[in-house]
Amino acid sequence: MQVIDTHCHFLTKAYVDALARYDRINEDGFPIPDWNLDMQLEYMERAGIEHAVLSLSTPHPHFGEDEFSRELNRSINEEAAALVRKYPDRFSFAATLPLPNVGYALEEAKYALETLGARGVKIASQSNGLYLGDERLDPLMEYINERKSVMIIHPSKPQAVPEGCFTSGPLPLLEFINDTTRAVINLLANGTLEKYPNVKVLVPHCGSFLPNIIDRLTGITRLFEQKGIGKAVDVQKGLSSLYFDIAGDAFPRGIKILQSLADDDHIMFGGDFPYTPIPMIVKKREDMQQMGFSQECLEKYAYRNAEKLFGINCL
Repeated sequence: MQVIDTHCHFLTKAYVDALARYDRINEDGFPIPDWNLDMQLEYMERAGIEHAVLSLSTPHPHFGEDEFSRELNRSINEEAAALVRKYPDRFSFAATLPLPNVGYALEEAKYALETLGARGVKIASQSNGLYLGDERLDPLMEYINERKSVMIIHPSKPQAVPEGCFTSGPLPLLEFINDTTRAVINLLANGTLEKYPNVKVLVPHCGSFLPNIIDRLTGITRLFEQKGIGKAVDVQKGLSSLYFDIAGDAFPRGIKILQSLADDDHIMFGGDFPYTPIPMIVKKREDMQQMGFSQECLEKYAYRNAEKLFGINCL
């Protein structure tokens, strides 16, 4: 069975040089991997990946200087677009945006989606403290909504982490999952997804902690409404615009928890290459096929849902 990988990363020389320039190489407590086209194609061959939706991982490309970030994001998106033009059957990409400068981010989103042919945008859970769901992002959300486009969320290092605690070292273990969950809860609780129902939000890592906390969020928002705290929010309605990838350690427990939250039309494969080694992704494919899912369900997870979400027709 062929697969579309919706959580696949690439790195450019300009991006890696910028990380070194601003001393951000080791920011996440996780080594920045090597990446080049040959490595990418080898991964896809060995793991049976027919098509990959490329996006940037973390650290996100804003280091305190708006103009530099604007230029860097543009160069990253243009390199991705050039790769897609060269291998249109193998690659699509989601554009990176120079947030927290919302004006520049809106400008780049328009250029990437309308000129470069991006299949969506990738936005950090928070950009220098500006979380998804903040009303300051409304101009960008309104545009994405008008385009009926995909918004891929990727976790980001929170503004503060507990010093001396193990999880403050390898941030992908807990802090990334925390920050993704916080961002999605903010989108739901602020009614952002109700306000912009055409934004198709792709949440990584089996929904992070969302499947574990969604009932509590629903109950608390109802309680707050009864006590006149905040505004009425339909959490379940907001959930309908969420899609989920299974990047990370999804088997055997993560996928089952996710299935309690999302229907089979909203779950899709994610490998997290090159941050996850090829043998681990190959095993994930094997684990997915050994879970006892129906053939129809497997095909949805492997490629059909991604085809529909991103408008890809490559298999």
